Amino acid sequence: MILARYAGELSRAIEVIVRDEADAIARAAALIAGQLRRDGLIYVYGPGAHSAIAVQDVFYRAGCPTNIAPVLDPVNKALASTSAERVDGHGATVVAGSGVGAGDPFIVINAFGVNAAAIGAARSARERGARVIALSSRAASASVPPDHPARAEAAVDLSTLAEVHIDTHVPPADAVLDLGYGVQVGGVSTALNSFVLQAILASAVEELGERARVWRSSYTVGGDAHNAEQAQRLRERVPQL
Repeated sequence: MILARYAGELSRAIEVIVRDEADAIARAAALIAGQLRRDGLIYVYGPGAHSAIAVQDVFYRAGCPTNIAPVLDPVNKALASTSAERVDGHGATVVAGSGVGAGDPFIVINAFGVNAAAIGAARSARERGARVIALSSRAASASVPPDHPARAEAAVDLSTLAEVHIDTHVPPADAVLDLGYGVQVGGVSTALNSFVLQAILASAVEELGERARVWRSSYTVGGDAHNAEQAQRLRERVPQL
């Protein structure tokens, strides 16, 4: 049954992340917790239409830190986003308008981690003195040929540019279920990207304890009032609120 197969593949990938990436997730969480202690912002960027979903998943999200600053790509149409992420300078331009500065954690998420937007954003953030945390799959990165148009540089991917890199273990094809007639279904990159990012943020909040500020569900008693107070505190620094 395809439902059980899909659940099994996704569960196995998460188990591998828990087993192999715990130390890297803890180091990333420590950087985030330090910034939150200073009431600083956590900048999160996902170049490409699907990588951007992870950014949306943690911004103004119940259970996530209030101090998330989403770095949103102005190109948000499906095919156009694929083209834009391959343009030299695109990532640097996005970072330039984000407000990220020295000492700020800058999280960049991209399953393959080889396109020009991801590479350019990581480099630009580093040049500004930011602490770059990258989420990408080493296996997926390695699967992209040196001359593929999606690859910005032959021997460079996000794992080579980040202060902390977490391997999301997304397989090269993304889809994990082979139906046996040349069709693969069951993509996992969005689920794995979000799992790792949520795990980092939850670990940072746990490290802070009672001092942590997180969003609450607007469907809970007192949620609206709590969120309005936090939004008022951050509105000038996070205009997307």
